[in-house]
Amino acid sequence: MARKAYDLHCDTLMKLAKNGDLDGGNGKAMVTLAGLRQGGVALQCFADFVPTGMFPKFCRGALSGLMFRKLYKNYQAMMARHGDALFPVLRAADLDRAGKDGKIGVLLTIEDGGVMGNWLENVRKYYDMGVRLVTLTWNHPNFIGHPHSGDPEAMGRGLTDYGRQVVSEMERLGMVIDVSHGSDGLFFQVAELARKPFVASHSNARAVCGHTRNMRDDMIRLLADKGGVMGLNIGPAFLADGSEVSRVEDMVRQILHIRRVGGSGVLALGSDFDGIHGDLEIAGPQDWPRLADALSRAGLSEDELEQMWWSNADRVLRAALA
Repeated sequence: MARKAYDLHCDTLMKLAKNGDLDGGNGKAMVTLAGLRQGGVALQCFADFVPTGMFPKFCRGALSGLMFRKLYKNYQAMMARHGDALFPVLRAADLDRAGKDGKIGVLLTIEDGGVMGNWLENVRKYYDMGVRLVTLTWNHPNFIGHPHSGDPEAMGRGLTDYGRQVVSEMERLGMVIDVSHGSDGLFFQVAELARKPFVASHSNARAVCGHTRNMRDDMIRLLADKGGVMGLNIGPAFLADGSEVSRVEDMVRQILHIRRVGGSGVLALGSDFDGIHGDLEIAGPQDWPRLADALSRAGLSEDELEQMWWSNADRVLRAALA
């Protein structure tokens, strides 16, 4: 029997048919209902991903809104179609139901907080729609702050003045702050501002793989000190330099390093299913037990595996959600 799992990030809403089919019938999505059940997933975060910086400035707001609403309709259709198996996680108390009686919790997220625009009242608007985690940036600057970059000067830029207000408002409402895709400057400013644990939902260690999306060791230690977690991203580009294959052995190498730097309390899962490409040895949630077996052989205890698989993320979500 697969152990209970929480996954902090997937992009599956982009792959769903209009009817919200999550049973694999469309043959496109990595995340399927059968795969979630087989992998023991008790909570899956589903991202409404809107790459705002890819749209022309003169119509960015309109196009961003259209794309968000399209994926939001996919989310609504999925929840309606699979209401016997899925339920929305809106408050900390909802986590008590996750994984019980065959029910899988769904936590709706935004990837690229720029879709919320530059009106603070919009944060409440998206909260009321059910969003409970926001990845502040994607790969382009937005109203909130700056993304990761190969340019050291750009990497040092952080939150905007408005972004600081967003961080505070998210915490007030009960939304999880996510620094994945953010610049180093943004990370350190969030760490300074945040009063609750925050997450890097799908980020790895830069010391093991030099991609700028990954986190430096000092960032991992600070995230751990703040009580946060980082979800293992299984994309090849974030596991090993120059690799197009997502190998379990590279995942193990990442985890052993992160554990050595930040301790087992910072470990979590953040697959990035349906947002990654390449040859994947973990091809969907049904394969999580394969990684658990490899980590066990590498020396992680059962308690550490339980922490990484769900209890660390559960702790952070309970602290952040209202």
